[in-house]
Amino acid sequence: MLSEDSVEKRHEPPGVNSRSLSVAHSAADLEVLREIENVYFSSPSEFDAARYVLEHAPTPLTCEAVELMFIKLKRQQQVVSGKALHLISQQRDNCDREFAEIQNIREQLANTLDTCRKARQQLSTASNHLTISTFIILANVRKRQIIISVLKSLELLRSLRSVEKDVAELLSKKEYYEAIELILKSRKAAVSHKEYTCIADLSSRLQDTLVMTEEKLDSVLSSICYNFDEDVFRKLKRAYDLLGKTQAAMEQLHMHYSSAVNESAIETVKPFIGEVSMEMKFQEICQGVPPNKAPSCLLNLCEKLFMVMRSYYLLVDWHSKHDEVEKSQGSNNVFDIEKNVSREYIRQKLKAGLIRIWHDVQAKVSTFLRSSGLEDYPFEKFIQMLGILRKLTQVAEVFCGDKSDLLQDFIKTQSVSYIKNYHRGRMEELKLFLENEGWEQCPVKSTFNLLNLQEFKQFKKYLNPLKADQNISAKTGALSDTTSSVHSQDDSVYIARYFKYKTTHTPFDIFRDENITNDDIFGLETELDPSDDSEDEPEELKRDYLEENDRDLNDKITNSPSKVRDSVIVTNTTLSVLRNCGQYLQISRYLPQISLEVIMLMNQLFDYYFYAVHLFFTSDLDVASSTLYTTKLSAALKRISNNISSGEDDAKNFVCPDLPQHLDMTSESNLHALGERIVAVESAIFLARQYELLQPYLETIVAQHQKMLLEHFKDNTLAVAIDLRMPVYMCSASKAVDARSALIAMSQVRWDVKNVAVENSPYVDMIVRKIQVFALRLENISTKVSLNLEVINSIWSMVSKFIVHLLVEGFSNATKCSNGGRGLMQLDYRQLFVKLEKISGLKPIPYQEYVDRYVKAYYLPRKGLEEFVQERTEYSNKHLLALVTCACENKRDRQALTAIIEGRESTI
Repeated sequence: MLSEDSVEKRHEPPGVNSRSLSVAHSAADLEVLREIENVYFSSPSEFDAARYVLEHAPTPLTCEAVELMFIKLKRQQQVVSGKALHLISQQRDNCDREFAEIQNIREQLANTLDTCRKARQQLSTASNHLTISTFIILANVRKRQIIISVLKSLELLRSLRSVEKDVAELLSKKEYYEAIELILKSRKAAVSHKEYTCIADLSSRLQDTLVMTEEKLDSVLSSICYNFDEDVFRKLKRAYDLLGKTQAAMEQLHMHYSSAVNESAIETVKPFIGEVSMEMKFQEICQGVPPNKAPSCLLNLCEKLFMVMRSYYLLVDWHSKHDEVEKSQGSNNVFDIEKNVSREYIRQKLKAGLIRIWHDVQAKVSTFLRSSGLEDYPFEKFIQMLGILRKLTQVAEVFCGDKSDLLQDFIKTQSVSYIKNYHRGRMEELKLFLENEGWEQCPVKSTFNLLNLQEFKQFKKYLNPLKADQNISAKTGALSDTTSSVHSQDDSVYIARYFKYKTTHTPFDIFRDENITNDDIFGLETELDPSDDSEDEPEELKRDYLEENDRDLNDKITNSPSKVRDSVIVTNTTLSVLRNCGQYLQISRYLPQISLEVIMLMNQLFDYYFYAVHLFFTSDLDVASSTLYTTKLSAALKRISNNISSGEDDAKNFVCPDLPQHLDMTSESNLHALGERIVAVESAIFLARQYELLQPYLETIVAQHQKMLLEHFKDNTLAVAIDLRMPVYMCSASKAVDARSALIAMSQVRWDVKNVAVENSPYVDMIVRKIQVFALRLENISTKVSLNLEVINSIWSMVSKFIVHLLVEGFSNATKCSNGGRGLMQLDYRQLFVKLEKISGLKPIPYQEYVDRYVKAYYLPRKGLEEFVQERTEYSNKHLLALVTCACENKRDRQALTAIIEGRESTI
């Protein structure tokens, strides 16, 4: 029998308290667990373990078999019990917490039960003591509270549904701040009532409304670029401040201004070319503008771009004033510090935007000018274009203080290109005029000068000969310094008015006035002092500056074939050259930076005219020219010749004019076109004097180091124009006397006579008759050409020069000459000069010492004759050999002198 302790101990899970279980024992337990059939783990309500064991008892049923089965089942029970106890011990803490939670729930249920019991008791009491009407009142109050809540929700829904409409109305009234505020409040309310499904949908619609409202604000912001409205911009700024996007809005605004410059430029040019595709760039659009419409297009372009610039200028000005007000009201709290940082950022952004926008405008205008074909502009339109660009640079100086160096350089480059192209056209025109010029005198007053031409009207106060010394130094000198700066300041004040005041007018309106002058366009001084306007002066005062010279000439003019005391000889071509000079000077006046280039082109006009006159009217010169050309004249003609090409293929130089075929320079009746020669030469001299009149003014518009070029041209070209008389007039003078007949007649005279003759030789009378015929024909010419004393004297001087050379040539042909013959020579030339003096009016006859010296050389002793042949290089070797042959009787002396003559270089 087992004891109770052993029985109790048998039921205890084996090894539960053992701490020395081996790994093998644990493995054995696991093996036992695996051997337990699954049915033993079924629910007790579904499985009867005792019946199952009895049903599966071992066969044959012996004690040993039962004992083994019992031991096996007992072992399985012990392993399962131990395993369960072990798992329970591991989950004890969780089990304790669960029991505690169960206990808490039990207490809460008890409290709840107690509350319900008390409520039922109170309800029972209320039902016993209160009436039915009291319950109805309470129910109605409850319903009222519910309805109020519902109404509030419905009102919220209604207001949220009308937000879009209300915002649209506010935007139409330009109440941007109120519109943004309404949207933000509505969004906040919608977020607070997310429990309503419809309000959740409205919240997304409010976000879309906010986005569309911001787009509307951006659209209004872009319109500010074209016409700044202070009230509208103030409302926009408040709205963006409310959104917290002030800096972002300023960034966007600058992008709009850049777009506005581009769009304004394109929209302005479009109407001038017709259809424009979307793919066309601005440069391509500009290339389609016809040259005749380009000036008007440029004017419209500058006006439109100015409107954008003015809008930005007003924006900057508004911010400047607004910042000053805010600074005066500011404090040192955190929010004000943030505002100051934002304000400084915007200020720097606006300041940089001034330069950026001007560069955009400058780029558009430059692109248009490069693409519009400036070379095809008419001159007046080109001047107007210069005025527009000058005004634009003044606008830029007021707008952002920029000196427009890029545009100024572009204007200079394009102007030089234009004036050179224009000059080439004028040179071709001058060539055509010269080749077809009739060389007839234009009827002008004796006091005529370039100031009488319309092109020089604005230069009168600087070039008036009555006050040349005073005005050129006092007024013209101030033109480049004082006057220009004063006008620059006046222009700045004038243009600033267009920036500061809201108006539809622009500084370019002046170019739409048909009565405006170029001086008004360029802001130059145009008013003349009463004393400067020669048209208002009495005739007597006009001639005051000439009377002194006239009195000196009165005695000289008495015997002149012409009774004209003063004359101005010009041709249509001369006037054309002067008018071109006036136009060139206008350009230099409006663009002082290219003055030297313009003056050089003016000088080319004179060179070409001067060279053509020489070319045309010395082509038939048939006498030796060594004494007819001065050194400076030869140098000037050579210089000009190097710059004139002989063919059309030379692109650098100007084409040499062709000799005119319509001029008759062979007829003796018109003295071989002497009238035309006079008109040509004197017109060239007159042109040179007009250039000299311009020189003091020109010196004031060029740099100091450039004045040497003007001085060189004046001294070496203008000053030698008068020297052109000698070779040109000699062409007619050399034909006044038939040299061949005269020399034959002189050769028939016997120069070896013993006695001195009392009468001159017959050839003298023949020459005198020819001179008389020449004088009569010259008188006929004077009825067509106004010959003054200077011209007449120049002509007779050439006649005298030819005659004296003719006499020396005739005298040198004498193979024998006695003392009587020498006396006859003296008698002949003295008689000839006396008669020539009466006919020509020249006192004394020029160049007569050339003959006198030669004849007197026959009387020189040996030493004196040697000095004569060595020093007198103006005589040819032939003349000197004839002199030595006749004067030296000693053969040895004659041979020695001949050797000296043959050894020197001939000057013929």
